[in-house]
Amino acid sequence: MATSATETNEFLSKQEINELRTANDAKAYWGLLFNWLIIILAFAMVAYSANIVTIPIALILISGRQLGMGIILHDCSHRSWFSTQWKNDQLGHWLAGIPILVPMRFYRPYHFIHHTKTGTNLDPDVDNIRNYPVTKASMRRKIIRDFIGLSGLKALYGVLFFANTGRVGNTVSLGNKQSTRSNKEQFLFAFKNFRDILIFHTIAFGIFVLLGEPALYVLWWVSYVFTYPFIIRLRQVAEHGAMTTLSGKDVRLTTRTTMAKWWERLTFAPNYVNYHCEHHYQPTVPGYNLPRMHALLEARGFYQNHQAALVKGGYLAVLRLASSASP
Repeated sequence: MATSATETNEFLSKQEINELRTANDAKAYWGLLFNWLIIILAFAMVAYSANIVTIPIALILISGRQLGMGIILHDCSHRSWFSTQWKNDQLGHWLAGIPILVPMRFYRPYHFIHHTKTGTNLDPDVDNIRNYPVTKASMRRKIIRDFIGLSGLKALYGVLFFANTGRVGNTVSLGNKQSTRSNKEQFLFAFKNFRDILIFHTIAFGIFVLLGEPALYVLWWVSYVFTYPFIIRLRQVAEHGAMTTLSGKDVRLTTRTTMAKWWERLTFAPNYVNYHCEHHYQPTVPGYNLPRMHALLEARGFYQNHQAALVKGGYLAVLRLASSASP
């Protein structure tokens, strides 16, 4: 019989759980600032010298931090990154979600369903991980689609016309959107979302114009379409793909933690997103507290007899697992 998260709470005391759940605004502000500093550095590098070396590096750094924005939005949706609801709602929305076209008013209810229905047919994310592992040939095709922009354009269409409008449809990396809104509610929902997107990105473009580098703004969207989709795919596979089972009460059967190398944390695993089994075990622990939580759980045998839930070989090992199906 599967063991539920509540039944395995003997691995952590109530005091430890409370401490781990306590937000630290200094770490939260620094985490948000650090992500934006890397983005600024990537743009500055290309502004200083645009060539065949700096541009690809910048695209990788920017797309890694686009995921970083998504992770901060994610933690803010749990109201765990900052200490107050207002900071989580407003800073998470404006400085993390809206830059990548994902408003908090869409993300929070969508992500709540993922946690309550993980791996079931009601999980909006399940189609993104249902068929793993795939063959090596299938994985190559997926990666090619990512890097030539097919995945990115499809995702951009889904985000703009389904996630932000409230209409029923496939938002790709954000799952299948099921809407219960009336036409009037959809209109108001779309109006608010596109208003906020327009405000943020008009200001962002204006900053590039003032700096005399308006063409640099294009890098954000090139990254979003051509490199970000692969990073999103790798994140999804690492979290729930090719696990013991799709759904179940024991998070160690459905969710994986990947021990990321330093360069992977810079690209594929920003803001401690690699500690995903810990996150599903205690969803309201802020990301910057997950390394400590992992150390406590591993030392107390949380992963014993659950080797699939912990990969120590990094994201390349996860990629091999996800492409291990027989032809």
